[in-house]
Amino acid sequence: MGTITRCLSIADHLRRLGHECLFLTNGEGAKLVSEEGFPFVEGVLPDPPGKHHPVYDLSDVAVFLNLTREGFIRRSLETELRTVDRFTPDVLFSEFKLTAPITAAVTGVPLVSTACSPADPRFVSPLFPGAKALNHADAVEGFNRVLDDHKLEAIENTAELFFSRSDVKVAPTVCEIEPLLEDVPDIHYTGYLLHDRRELAALPQGLLENAGSRAIVFVYFSTGEIEPDAYIHVIPQAFQDSEYHAIVAVGDHPDVPELPPSTSNTTWVRFVPGRSLMRHCRAVIFHGGQNTAVSSLIHKLPSLIFPGKDFERDFNARSLAQIGAGMHLSVDDFTPAKVLEATRRLQAPSFHAAVQTYSEKILRKGGPERAAEVVTGVWRKPGG
Repeated sequence: MGTITRCLSIADHLRRLGHECLFLTNGEGAKLVSEEGFPFVEGVLPDPPGKHHPVYDLSDVAVFLNLTREGFIRRSLETELRTVDRFTPDVLFSEFKLTAPITAAVTGVPLVSTACSPADPRFVSPLFPGAKALNHADAVEGFNRVLDDHKLEAIENTAELFFSRSDVKVAPTVCEIEPLLEDVPDIHYTGYLLHDRRELAALPQGLLENAGSRAIVFVYFSTGEIEPDAYIHVIPQAFQDSEYHAIVAVGDHPDVPELPPSTSNTTWVRFVPGRSLMRHCRAVIFHGGQNTAVSSLIHKLPSLIFPGKDFERDFNARSLAQIGAGMHLSVDDFTPAKVLEATRRLQAPSFHAAVQTYSEKILRKGGPERAAEVVTGVWRKPGG
């Protein structure tokens, strides 16, 4: 969901400027795009992944999701080339799309891609300092056969195709949080890429009144090591008879067929416009997702992050802790007593000074509006 909403955030601004956008997507992405009134072409889907396997970086994710199988690469590339021929775009924009730089090179259309540290070929997670979790030999060989067919330079690492070969890169962060990207050629730090039409929508009627005079804490774990059977018990116990009221978003998690009953200190919801809610909060407790991390900083909220052994979420948690804006905690720390104690510690002046500083830094970068300017700055020149 984060991938498609980041693309939608830029598309919204491009549409406001009078430009036309077409999406190549599928599944939930196609549903969201359609709801926002954008035309789309149905993309190809890879084979379903097998049994869950630990992954150490985003190129591992691509292998695990079967995005690097040669048959899928060729089908995906064929669909992209056909779509470019039909739509004749002036620029391509991609996120987590390994075939996009091949399409751009073959068609001569400039490519703008998002960039993040866990997708950089140099990235090594401190959780897994050794080799990659999965064998990438077949992935590299498959891509290189396709690249050779089009007389393009071979790769040594599948991560080279995330953004390294793109004409321009957009990083939805600031250099102090992701310094690894600072020396990437043609990089533009834009602070954030959040879909305002959803994130800043109206809150459900009466939601805030449930908190009374208590300070509100936004809790969101998505899917991860902190599972519903844990947080359904820990969060209400942590804030029972305290100065805090937790609003917990559980999404459409399959293990929560019905919402738990709300209490004087906990309200349960499926979905909530995150940034609209954060405007009324004192802290955030979450899983380490990049969009939530940036949103917490924009709204000057310190956070408790429980990423578990997810390399990307762990990176985000370490980054927030390093700049003094949050606390990176282990799954073992997820107990009622420790959650309450840590939430109280977040109210220290040092945390609030840090989130104030980084809110200003992020907002100054311009967000989706600046990213849209970057995209429109690389139009294909006539006759190019």
